[in-house]
Amino acid sequence: MTTKILGTQITAGTIETTQLSNTATATLVKTLAPKVLYANVASNTFTVLDDTAVNVGGGYIVVTGAEFQSGATVLIDTTPASAVTYVNSTTLQVQVPTKSAASYNLYVVNPDGGVGIKVSGITYSSEPSWVTSSPLSNQAANTAFAVTLSATGANTYSVAAGSTLPAGTTLAANGYFYGTVSIGAQTTYTFSIVATDAELQDSSKTFQVTVTIQGIDTPGFLYTWGAVGTAGSQPTGVINGHAATPQKNGSETWSKISAGSGSSKGIKTDGTLWTWGKNVLGESGGANAVDSPIQIGSANNWSLVDGRGYSAAAIKTDGTLWTWGYNNRGQLGLNGTSNQNFPQQVGTNTNWQSVTFTGLDLEAAFAIKTDGTLWAWGDNEYGILGLNDKVYRSSPVQVGTNTNWSKLAIGTIGAIKTDGTLWLWGRGHYGRLGIGDSIYRSSPVQVGADTNWSMVVGTRYAAMAAIKTNGTLWTWGRQTRGVSGRVSAGLSGETNSPTQVGSATDWSRISAGQQNFMMAIKTNGTLWLWGDNQYYQLGTGDGGLNVANRSSPTQIGSATKWTTVSAGRFHSLAISNI
Repeated sequence: MTTKILGTQITAGTIETTQLSNTATATLVKTLAPKVLYANVASNTFTVLDDTAVNVGGGYIVVTGAEFQSGATVLIDTTPASAVTYVNSTTLQVQVPTKSAASYNLYVVNPDGGVGIKVSGITYSSEPSWVTSSPLSNQAANTAFAVTLSATGANTYSVAAGSTLPAGTTLAANGYFYGTVSIGAQTTYTFSIVATDAELQDSSKTFQVTVTIQGIDTPGFLYTWGAVGTAGSQPTGVINGHAATPQKNGSETWSKISAGSGSSKGIKTDGTLWTWGKNVLGESGGANAVDSPIQIGSANNWSLVDGRGYSAAAIKTDGTLWTWGYNNRGQLGLNGTSNQNFPQQVGTNTNWQSVTFTGLDLEAAFAIKTDGTLWAWGDNEYGILGLNDKVYRSSPVQVGTNTNWSKLAIGTIGAIKTDGTLWLWGRGHYGRLGIGDSIYRSSPVQVGADTNWSMVVGTRYAAMAAIKTNGTLWTWGRQTRGVSGRVSAGLSGETNSPTQVGSATDWSRISAGQQNFMMAIKTNGTLWLWGDNQYYQLGTGDGGLNVANRSSPTQIGSATKWTTVSAGRFHSLAISNI
């Protein structure tokens, strides 16, 4: 059977061309153009992923459509694909080359000349690029910490499949890695984190973090020394006079301690909260003034306590915040100024991580939540709340909008961010802010450009000290009675920027007395003190005003089991494993 259509003769399934009028020749070929429906990003085994873009360094896609022919080629705009595999008439597996970040037209060209196009059919984008390096800085066991993991372009972060975070830690979707690791021996943890961008591209990185034991709040026995009697610095032992060397008190094991103005607080390993010393303004939480520890309430889920002044605060394991004692400036955060004899919960939030009282009269409070936000309330003279004003607050108010605050300064006004930068604010007298002047600041200002600050403390009278992650010790501010720890600085004057103390690189933990003395622990567990020794608070066996002060760190005894220190007004507390 033979049929002719417009001069083309089709016989028995073949196509033959015949001569048309004049000399013109034409060929009619049945050509069906390919249809390009989708270009899905895939792995190198062509498993389709959820990504909506290809990495700028090249990658793989699966093109889906219709009428594809064996031998088809693929173009990304005018750039040929690196390789094309014909699977069937609806599927092509394509390796795409390097391209700049943008959206491009995608072409499929069949061998017979048919062309299909998908406008903006393929998008290129850079995968997240990790900024945070590994290993992470060492963290202390039984102490809350926070580190922000960061990758350029990432929107969310998650734990990689098959990987596990250290017990007691959490990774928030914004990369905020935080928690408390409770262990009895130094341990290094390895885990992998996946950073994901808006195009759902993933970038995985393996991190290491070492959780250390020395110089942290590990359980142990309580030692006290310095002023006693009316100062209420010792739970047992000497009542009148002074204890010139560390005195072991009882057989109980303690996990946290906080030396205050006239009383002290502590948490035992069973989670119970205890106090001893004066009870001037309710700071003993319902307990009477005593020289031996007495329990506050009956709860056994306390995890952190701060009782530096006549106000006190504590956090429970459920993340709730509780305050009591003196409240003249609203420093209890209870939306009023009435003193409280018993712990009262601050709001209803359950994500408080750390808290401390500070300021010249310890009437301002600061706290960090587990989401990395910083909060302040109480006295605001000199703008010490960091809120860019001088208005007092009687309930917590967020300081700025940053979500990368990690560690509070203890005994002074400031904090460290998860990137290791140090920020101070409030009064700048005696060069306390460490930025080269004595001007007060009512909002946080960065101290230098270093990104390896680990811990910062200060006295009520502007003597500052800090430890970096490399174990070096730095001091600045007021230098009264040798509190700078630098012999060359003398016993008076000031230093308005951080200056290193000696050359040692093994400092681990530090605490500042309210009045011009410091105590610290090295990584080998040795105990060191310096500064004012008027009330024998240095534990050196001697004391007296301007007689036995120390202008450089002085080792106390030869023990190597000290784990925690807390300096009060005229007395000292410490925990040792023996």
